[in-house]
Amino acid sequence: MLNNLEVAIFSYNRGKYLKNCVDSVRENLPNVKITIFDDYSDDEETIHYLNSLGDQVALGANTQGSRHGNLYKNMQLALDHSSKPFLLLLQDDLQVIRKINHHDMNTIQAIFNDPDIAFLRPQFMKLDDGKRNTELLSPSTTVRAYYPKTSFLEGTFVHAYSDVGLCHTTKLKKVSWQFADNERENQINALKIFKYMPFMADTFIFYCPEVPCYRNKKLLLASKLVQKKLKGTISRYLTFSNEKNLHFTSRDIHNWPIAEDFLETSNTSIMKPFVYQDYKKSFFLRSLYKLERAAHGINAILNLRAFKK
Repeated sequence: MLNNLEVAIFSYNRGKYLKNCVDSVRENLPNVKITIFDDYSDDEETIHYLNSLGDQVALGANTQGSRHGNLYKNMQLALDHSSKPFLLLLQDDLQVIRKINHHDMNTIQAIFNDPDIAFLRPQFMKLDDGKRNTELLSPSTTVRAYYPKTSFLEGTFVHAYSDVGLCHTTKLKKVSWQFADNERENQINALKIFKYMPFMADTFIFYCPEVPCYRNKKLLLASKLVQKKLKGTISRYLTFSNEKNLHFTSRDIHNWPIAEDFLETSNTSIMKPFVYQDYKKSFFLRSLYKLERAAHGINAILNLRAFKK
């Protein structure tokens, strides 16, 4: 059933992470079609890697993007050009952790058999969200997934849509789905049309820890300091062995898929709970990030005033 799945990866200037993401897809989703939608990277290393991929790279949207660049416009391109019923939406700092087999695909199909479900979360849960998830979600009695509790269904947004996940392309195209330019608006729109976005119990992707952070397609100073210290190395997760994969997918569903409980990193110095933007590693870096963001906001206001004059 892997022939019902294709993968779209959205990238910008993180060549090493993009390669890690692509390698993990090739290893764990063999023969699945991969398309990279690059947001016009200008980093030499990233460009070199993109050139090595040949026709796996699609031309990204060439428009003025938001603080996330052209992510959502490229997501729309991926949906519009998809040819399979299931589309896995990844960003370059994600990784496929384990091999997917026909049992996993049967579970995905069973969840999507509900006509009101078009989005599905295949990512591990963050430890920081663990308590909230266990309060808001319940293990299903019929399929290996977690669904919002009845009392939580009305008026919730956070479990209706995510920028990362599996989507059912046929259902989205049927309602002429258009990605809005921010996650919250997409959550609101998804809730109007569909029911909710369940979590898979047997998750298989996750965000790499401590990655460089871009805002408005610029690398932050705090991130530059971290990356200089790392000297070009990245941190990734260790792929599950066959034995660990079997143990994970046959565990009791009440054993929630918290990333920190199951994932091991290539770099033993990685913080736990995991942080996903490198500037969150320390108080100093977080403070520097806030100052830089504030300065950027002030500069934007001054530029707008100058333009109006």
